[in-house]
Amino acid sequence: MNTRGILVIATALFLLSFNAHAHSPFEGAGAFYSGFLHPFWVPAHLLLLCALGLHIGQSGIQTNQWAVLSFVIATTVGLVAAGLSALPEIEFMVLVAATILGLTVASKLAIGQTLSAVAAAAAGFIVALDSSQESLVSTDKIVMMIGTGLGAFIAFCIAALVADYLSVKPWQTIAVRIMGSWIAAISLLVLALTFKQSG
Repeated sequence: MNTRGILVIATALFLLSFNAHAHSPFEGAGAFYSGFLHPFWVPAHLLLLCALGLHIGQSGIQTNQWAVLSFVIATTVGLVAAGLSALPEIEFMVLVAATILGLTVASKLAIGQTLSAVAAAAAGFIVALDSSQESLVSTDKIVMMIGTGLGAFIAFCIAALVADYLSVKPWQTIAVRIMGSWIAAISLLVLALTFKQSG
């Protein structure tokens, strides 16, 4: 099965589970679904995952299979690190990465397969690191981290599939570039507000 087929199946699984539990994002959802919905619930994480997915889809999923693999591996490593110890929030880094990738999509900048794989690994790793759950222990924490990893992968898959689908006709690629510019603009606004509040 090729990478595109795997992404389609993963997206279908997401839609099934989300429809069944959309009424309860966290309360009463259980450890797995709380973790699963975490990447969709934290705006900075969702912005970065969408920006990465749009970039990979815009560049072509088939030509960026290493980027998909590096994202999965780096996310797993990041979740293990976040699960082993309490880490400080790195939302600032997440937003900076979302801004850079959003601008890359908006400008349709071709950075090559190697840099795309590095960007995917970096995005997956920092999203995972910023998903530490200090309030949970033992089994619940592990289950929630597994859910978080799957949720992050699904969010990435959806954005990649949308961008890949819209890359068929030249005029459709404009929509992807607009989405990239929105992500960059929103990320910059949040960063500006953060600086203003801390200043």
